[in-house]
Amino acid sequence: MKKAFTIFLILVALCGAGYGVKMVLDKKQEEKRIEEIKKGWHVEILTEFINIREEPDRYSYSTGTVKQGEVYAVVENDLSDPNLYWYLIEFKDGTTGWIANNTSGTYLKDNNNPNDIAIPILKFDEAEYHVVSIDDINYDHLRTWDDKDDFELSHQVYHEVDRSKDIDQYWIKYTITDKSGKYSSKTQKIVFEIKPDESKVLSWSEYTRN
Repeated sequence: MKKAFTIFLILVALCGAGYGVKMVLDKKQEEKRIEEIKKGWHVEILTEFINIREEPDRYSYSTGTVKQGEVYAVVENDLSDPNLYWYLIEFKDGTTGWIANNTSGTYLKDNNNPNDIAIPILKFDEAEYHVVSIDDINYDHLRTWDDKDDFELSHQVYHEVDRSKDIDQYWIKYTITDKSGKYSSKTQKIVFEIKPDESKVLSWSEYTRN
């Protein structure tokens, strides 16, 4: 009886060891597969989950979800929806499905896209930007996004006189531009401790929204 029990324990240990080895090998194989995917056009899921659709349409039948941190190869994309960028992704078993990214790029990260598809975006949280002087302006408080990382930031400061209060006001217009020439702009009130030289600012009459 004791001998049979010992043999049983040995068999259990061998099975456990075999399962453990298989787990390690499967993990390494999956890591290698993901590594290969990352060499090409792929997306990484940033939000908790995204519904998989049969077609590039939010009302299309959902076949499941992809989850945060997962990586998928991209087969193609569809830009016909003005509010969403659609991606046809390939799964491990070779099947495909459509998932969407919002135009701010917060649902997923698009990597190695052969086309520059998105208009770059910049955002800030505060109504006013405070600096000592005009030479201290930087972009550390801005949040930026584009489907490619090779965009540039620029700015221009505008001077306005509030006639009702007889005070100087300054506005800073930021512009983000990608390599294909697509751009967007946002304007924020800027407060200086040291009044800037007029040669370094433009009159508010020259301000344009675009």
